[in-house]
Amino acid sequence: MNLNKWIYLALISMSPIVECRGSIPYGLLAGLPVVGVFIVAFFSNTLMGIVVYEGVKLLKSWLLRYPKLRNYYENYVRNALRRFKQYETGVAVSLAIFVGIPLPGTGAFTGAVVAEALEVKRPLAWASLAAGVLIACTVVTFITWSAMQIAR
Repeated sequence: MNLNKWIYLALISMSPIVECRGSIPYGLLAGLPVVGVFIVAFFSNTLMGIVVYEGVKLLKSWLLRYPKLRNYYENYVRNALRRFKQYETGVAVSLAIFVGIPLPGTGAFTGAVVAEALEVKRPLAWASLAAGVLIACTVVTFITWSAMQIAR
């Protein structure tokens, strides 16, 4: 029975929109230990973000095989993205902050799509996603744990 709670926790962490913002309160309210909830939520959410990033990268390479899409991408999108190349570190930090804001729609799922859309390099994108998820997990754990302590 306890294993089911951990599995649900991991699955909630991997779901879009809710991510760790819903899984951490679930885990703590289910009576699971705080450190374990934090670790499972962090790794599950980060793993999901990395998988989405790689999936979007694969989808983009598949779509760019078509000449019309490739021409549009090369002429318009790539030119617009050249401006971001000189600020790549700033974009990565901004991405981590965006992912770290614990609101629906600003998590690792959306951050992974944005990272690929802005062509952030893989190691920097993965690090930004992990840092953002770490921020979000820390904030949500602190708020949930504090609320539970006040409600006692």
